Amino acid sequence: MPEAAPAGRPLLEVRSLVAGYLPGVPILNDCSLSLREGEIAGIVGPNGAGKSTVLKAVFGLVETWRGEVVFRGEAITGAKPHALVAAGIGYVPQTDNVFPRLSVRENLEMGLYLNPRAWRERFEAVAALFPLLAERPGQRAGALSGGERQMLAMGRALMMNPSVLLLDEPSAGLSPRYQDLVFEQVAAVNRAGVAVMMVEQNARRCLQIAHRGYVLDQGRTAYSGKGSDLLDDERVVELYLGTLSAGARD
Repeated sequence: MPEAAPAGRPLLEVRSLVAGYLPGVPILNDCSLSLREGEIAGIVGPNGAGKSTVLKAVFGLVETWRGEVVFRGEAITGAKPHALVAAGIGYVPQTDNVFPRLSVRENLEMGLYLNPRAWRERFEAVAALFPLLAERPGQRAGALSGGERQMLAMGRALMMNPSVLLLDEPSAGLSPRYQDLVFEQVAAVNRAGVAVMMVEQNARRCLQIAHRGYVLDQGRTAYSGKGSDLLDDERVVELYLGTLSAGARD
């Protein structure tokens, strides 16, 4: 069970967002959620509910038609990804999240391209969270296991010392052992001071570590509350947690 997160003003907010990939075909329909300092916010729901689309909308990868995204009280709706990275938002997509032909070190250097002079400081901080990366700096990323690549992807996103980390299905396709390790690492990243907004296929495990949980359905927030409360909510369990399947993308 996660420790109680600090209360206060939301760090990141999605307000009544309508967004999608094709004109006139919204995936998000009046979607609202928030993330506070020190929190892990878990987003779960059935396949096609718009979970991954929320993260892409926050990170400027999906066109938004109504509503807004607010970070530290300032509207960032539609901002370019590089500007969001510079502002303190990191993003790890579900797939294609490392450069397979580059080494571990080169991948981490790519994560610091906006501030290369901070290499030593940031590498030490990331290596403390993911010791494997320090042990294999010269190994080609494509030769890593799926779980190891996920560590590298998160490590690269953390190289710019973000205050918010967006994670899209971090446990997808991993063995049970590596799934457990990923959830432990997400909790460790959060304890290190990074607020995490995470979309997950493993709804139960996600809500176990989340301070705040959101259940999306048809592009809207169907339920929200403490992660532990959602796990104990009979309606959520009956409608969603018993039917969510693994391995599918929004």
